[in-house]
Amino acid sequence: MAEPSAVVAQLIFGIVRGILLGCVFALIAHGLNLIWGIAKVVNVAHGEFIMLGAYGAYFLNLFLGLNPLVSAPIDAALGLAVGLGFYFGFLHRELRGKEAITLQSEMVTLVATFGLSLFIANAANVLFSGNFVGIPWNAGSVELGILQIPLGGIYVAILSVAIIALTQIFLNRTYLGIGIRAYSQDIPATQLMGINPTVVAAIGTGLGFGVTMAGGAFLTVLFPTGIYPYMGALYAPISFVIVVLGGPGKMWGSLVGGITLGIIIDVGQIFLGPSIAYAVAFLTLIPVLLFRPEGILR
Repeated sequence: MAEPSAVVAQLIFGIVRGILLGCVFALIAHGLNLIWGIAKVVNVAHGEFIMLGAYGAYFLNLFLGLNPLVSAPIDAALGLAVGLGFYFGFLHRELRGKEAITLQSEMVTLVATFGLSLFIANAANVLFSGNFVGIPWNAGSVELGILQIPLGGIYVAILSVAIIALTQIFLNRTYLGIGIRAYSQDIPATQLMGINPTVVAAIGTGLGFGVTMAGGAFLTVLFPTGIYPYMGALYAPISFVIVVLGGPGKMWGSLVGGITLGIIIDVGQIFLGPSIAYAVAFLTLIPVLLFRPEGILR
């Protein structure tokens, strides 16, 4: 039987690591929240773009020797370009000229992104093989009493929160950002103000993809050997749960939901094992949907 002091140390470490993990979870969910909030599209292929961000960091490390922190801005730029292509390739034809996002449009984009999800995951399995790969990068650790906290985890947690804050400032303080928010709330009014709805919707979608792929790069710091073609099947549900926990469209809600889920998963793994810990984390969705469907953040 473990000593009480050892159990307490494990619990504290689980909470600290859960907070660090939760910040990165919040970032990948933030990308989904942006796309969901702006274009009103449930992107079923979200997990596959997290996977592409992780592979982007892996190959940048393999061929150029870049660590994931340096790879993340490159991933974000690639994600922006991919997001623009995604909008014009999958969304524009269905959404253009419409004054509101209809149920039919939601169903069409849902089916389209589901097909895209299957294609990307299986194409990645053929191109990259199904083996797990990782990035051999260690930033060291810092000692807090009896705890050894990985510095890499601290770095990606801080950067994740900073990216969420910067996107919030962009959406609230810049002309383009306000135009994107206006589009998400009232398309006809946006057009009356002289704003091109196609431009703001495309840029908003690209921004969401950029954030998502940067988050995929950050995940490789916390899970250095966890990169494989079907990793999106885990991280997409996590992202959806976080968005619902924090409240769809609430950007800081992503952080609250992410940290909540991160702590439940990391502490749960210590005492219950990984499978049950993830199951418990996903079950938190039920009481939230029943009692606070608008999310835990007011």
